[in-house]
Amino acid sequence: MCERLNAGDRTVTLTGSPGVGKTRFAGEVLMQMNEHYDAAVFIRLAELGVNANTPDTLHRICNLLIAALRISHHQPSADLVDVLIEHVHDRRVLIVLDNCEQVLDTVADLVNRIITETATVQVIATSRAYLDVQGEHRVHLGPLSTPAEHADRAAAERSEAVRLLADRAVTAGRPLTEQDDWSAIVDLVRWSAGVPLVLELIAAQLGAGRAPAVVLDRLQGGESLKYGAGARGIPSHHLALDIAITESWDLCSPQQQRVWARLTAFTGGFTLEAAEQVCADELIDCDEILSALDHLVRHSIIEGASADARYRQHTFLREYGRRSLSTFGELDEISERHCSWVARLVRCAAERCFGPEEVRWLDLVNAESRNIIAAVAWCAEHDDVERGLAIMVDVLLTRAPFFFATEIQVCHQVEDLLRDGPAVASDVRISALAMVSWVWIALGEQARGKELLDECVHLARKAGKGDAPAVQFAEGTYEALALGLRSGFVKLAAASAGFRAAGANVAAYMADLFHAMTAGLLGPAEEADRMSRCCVAQASRGGAEWALTWAEWTRGLPECSEPVTDNPEPLRRQIALGDLWGPGWWVERNAWELASDGDYVGAARRIGGSDSLQARHGVHFNGLAGFRYHRGKAKAAIALVLGPVESTAAYREGSRLADEQIVALAFGDADSPPEPALTERQWTIAKLVARKLKNPQIAAVVRFSTRTVENELSTIYDLLGLDGRRQLAEWYQARSAPTCAPTAPARQRRRG
Repeated sequence: MCERLNAGDRTVTLTGSPGVGKTRFAGEVLMQMNEHYDAAVFIRLAELGVNANTPDTLHRICNLLIAALRISHHQPSADLVDVLIEHVHDRRVLIVLDNCEQVLDTVADLVNRIITETATVQVIATSRAYLDVQGEHRVHLGPLSTPAEHADRAAAERSEAVRLLADRAVTAGRPLTEQDDWSAIVDLVRWSAGVPLVLELIAAQLGAGRAPAVVLDRLQGGESLKYGAGARGIPSHHLALDIAITESWDLCSPQQQRVWARLTAFTGGFTLEAAEQVCADELIDCDEILSALDHLVRHSIIEGASADARYRQHTFLREYGRRSLSTFGELDEISERHCSWVARLVRCAAERCFGPEEVRWLDLVNAESRNIIAAVAWCAEHDDVERGLAIMVDVLLTRAPFFFATEIQVCHQVEDLLRDGPAVASDVRISALAMVSWVWIALGEQARGKELLDECVHLARKAGKGDAPAVQFAEGTYEALALGLRSGFVKLAAASAGFRAAGANVAAYMADLFHAMTAGLLGPAEEADRMSRCCVAQASRGGAEWALTWAEWTRGLPECSEPVTDNPEPLRRQIALGDLWGPGWWVERNAWELASDGDYVGAARRIGGSDSLQARHGVHFNGLAGFRYHRGKAKAAIALVLGPVESTAAYREGSRLADEQIVALAFGDADSPPEPALTERQWTIAKLVARKLKNPQIAAVVRFSTRTVENELSTIYDLLGLDGRRQLAEWYQARSAPTCAPTAPARQRRRG
């Protein structure tokens, strides 16, 4: 597999039967190849749920990719495939799409677009069937080799299946020894048909203290299944897998079986705390959950907690448990319990995320996004739209969608719920309309935001709640931010007071922040100074680090009496925290600062960079009144001093920079834009070009195909603005140390 990627194959499809190890193998390839790419991501399509094939399947897959690649995307009307391709088209990216068979046609169409519209993106797909896309290299992963019948131990240990069983038996705490019944072991491995998942389950049974002959006897007790009604023509290793799972089920105690079944309520993994809250009741004590999870991990039923403290479930074992949950008659009850857990989680996050653990809560809400989606879908399916809306309002209140740039996806989910439910003038519906309208307004989508705001105000007044804090917040934001009217300040202040009286500190801070922002754009200076100090004080008192970076951003807005513009540390903290929303706003503000200080070339470069950032990520804040005014003022000064030719050149120079380079400008490099940085592999290729090696010779040195070298050279030329090998050699030699031993650039932080 690695050889095919190194050879430049764009799509490699790994096929094989259930349990044969496709997922594990693809994951191992990704780990081995990760360092060769700018980004490498593993997408578990099984997390789409049981009803995977729906009209919005393509959007859901794209959202998984956008989130995994940490793409800052705020374009409500953009085609998500276009957004994805725009982000990766000139980057070295490896995408693993696991379990494609459930959405095969959709994945095939997506992969076909990715490989035809990008230069260096490569895709590994695992599936029971081929994608049948252009240039697809097909790899069939068959069962492991098994020993011959009646093989002795020495001969048996040469087979792949026996070696895997021996390895897994060690992990299970029961190594195979010379004293074991090797005749039974050979028969057991032959019975497994060499399917890795079956071998893992067998190893778990050996680890439970059963002798090989006992395990074999119990598993062969399922041989009758091969001759049951409807079984004719089913491959033997499929039946072996089903029998082995059934035997693993029988090896569990009644409580462990019930925990296994109940865990299938989760989508996208779960933590110990989540399992305790959903699975424990009068039948299963909370203290028993951890031991049950340990048992399921030891018996390879679930994957043990990873670095992110999350357990995960194998697709087929989860399906088996889901059927058992239905047999128990608990499907609805546990799904309801899962929904209640999600509701409690996001409510708690909304209440506690304005404090020292702010980022932990943001990460937690983002980590549970699949479970949140599943819970909201459950609400919609059971005509409980109000409950689903309450969950989504709390998600927005945490601000996690802004931190991780998923606010558009969340808003679409809220709007779907609003369409599904009756237009009743309930508090939660009014709040949902207010929150979504506020998001669209903040994104510069004024028409869309105003339409939802009008509906919100109509319902609120109908219910006699026209002065509700959420309504005041949305109206104040629209007036001050979208229209540039200071009358919005009064409503934002009223919203803050109302939120604070209700104990909603996060919402109160957000109302104050937008008050400070718009006052800093519109004036007067006293209002801008007062509200900026207020926001800094709130965030500092609460210990909310991310909130503090935004409060400090307002201190540098142009209508403040003494704008603080020489402190890049808040921006550095935002980037270090992983904020995908804020940097573009800092770059725009920095452009105005430089124009005011007389650095018109630097200002023009930043405006060009800001335009590029906004176009790529769909933020349209230049259409907002205060932003429009200050940008217009800066551009007028730039045009007056530089003239049309020089100003256009500076705008274009900034627009051609990558996201990281544009943000770097805001750190104070006003003399020239930061030079593009090459990856380690690109640097090596540049060095070999400078030594006058031809492409086939370079390919032999770096151990990649000639085609991959050619693709990398094209990327280097575009990145550095060079015309060919001679200019690249000169560029490299100009950066060489006097000893002619050039030093590669420091490795950039990888995203995704």
